[in-house]
Amino acid sequence: AGGLGNDWTPVRGLGAYIKGTNGKSQGVVPFLKVVNDTAVAVNQGGKRKGAVCAYLESWHIDIEEFLELRKNTGDDRRRTHDMNTANWIPDLFMKRVFQDGEWTLFSPNNVPDLHDLYGKAFEERFEHYEELTRKGEIKLYKRVKAADLWRKILSMLFETGHPWITFKDPCNLRSPQQHVGVVHSSNLCTEITLNTSKDEIAVCNLGSVNLAQHIGDNGLDLAKVEKTVKTAVRMLDNVIDINYYSVPQAKNSNFKHRPVGLGLMGFQDALYKQHLPYSSDEAVEFADRSMEAISYYAIKASSDLAAERGSYQSYEGSLWSRGILPIDSVEILVQERGADYIEVDRSQTLDWDSLREVVKTQGMRNSNVMAIAPTATIANITGVSQSIEPTYQNLYVKSNLSGEFTVVNPYLVKDLKARGLWDAVMVNDLKY
Repeated sequence: AGGLGNDWTPVRGLGAYIKGTNGKSQGVVPFLKVVNDTAVAVNQGGKRKGAVCAYLESWHIDIEEFLELRKNTGDDRRRTHDMNTANWIPDLFMKRVFQDGEWTLFSPNNVPDLHDLYGKAFEERFEHYEELTRKGEIKLYKRVKAADLWRKILSMLFETGHPWITFKDPCNLRSPQQHVGVVHSSNLCTEITLNTSKDEIAVCNLGSVNLAQHIGDNGLDLAKVEKTVKTAVRMLDNVIDINYYSVPQAKNSNFKHRPVGLGLMGFQDALYKQHLPYSSDEAVEFADRSMEAISYYAIKASSDLAAERGSYQSYEGSLWSRGILPIDSVEILVQERGADYIEVDRSQTLDWDSLREVVKTQGMRNSNVMAIAPTATIANITGVSQSIEPTYQNLYVKSNLSGEFTVVNPYLVKDLKARGLWDAVMVNDLKY
């Protein structure tokens, strides 16, 4: 009953030459239509709708049609109303937007290595292929203004909510597993970034800390966070061994790298408990501190598990083995992208130096440890706000296959009662 993220960039574009038949390709869109209809047919065992997200890199010649897949107008045979779409964007495209430059669209059969490259290597190769179009050695291509394509991306996002914007270079440059592969896309909800290849289908087991349960009289209860995270990481690591894998490539990938994703939910509830407005500087500070704590204890827990159970198979050569933790890998991105494009607060409050030494000596049980998932269903079941999202509305109705249920903001009710304002008039006003 998992969501799927599919990488479609290697499929040749509309009009590409098919050597075997001397014909021309129909491009990626007809295939996506099939995927869309499959997602409707295979509805996760009758429990919930099939959930798929298709990824396409921004230089693919079909990208403009891809942007329109969720539109409610146009030829319905070239629309996918039941599927999510995401744009896998290389940094070079964004730089061209900033510079008001041009951008070239290719069919992947003419530029087979671009999808596997990132950072400066991608930039060099991309410019080489652009040169080939000028020499007439690549016939099928299209030149557009980068800013025009970006404008179209944003207007489609505004109009249809798709395609989601995901960034290829940071996902790869900061990946602890860059020594054994390439991240070609994310997952259904765009929070997992794992390598994929013909032998590996990435799988990630997720869990989320209910942050609201870790707020004491003095704010975040660090001792409780540590205890919860330690238990959670052990449980997630156990799931890898006892899980059901529908295809061998998934099992192969999971047993080799053992990735898990520990995140959080109820962030808004945690703010309510501390009487902090979501948009305040204090809330940003709390976000930094709480996530730093979860990150610190999760990495420590995975390293302690490695001491007990052994490191994951592909640990040697990973960023972990070189003493580079997620908070350090921002620096790799700065070096590749340029400091002008990155403004991140990198202040630290915990003893990261000693943790780096622990990881270097003990190793890591899991290649990836953290992920902020949307927690759409589990947060509702637990009765807290979803993930790191602000309250959507103080009163609304949510529906799924089980039926409809009303969600009310309990903190608002509590505060109104404390002020003697909770009565029939207030209830009706809220409903209105």
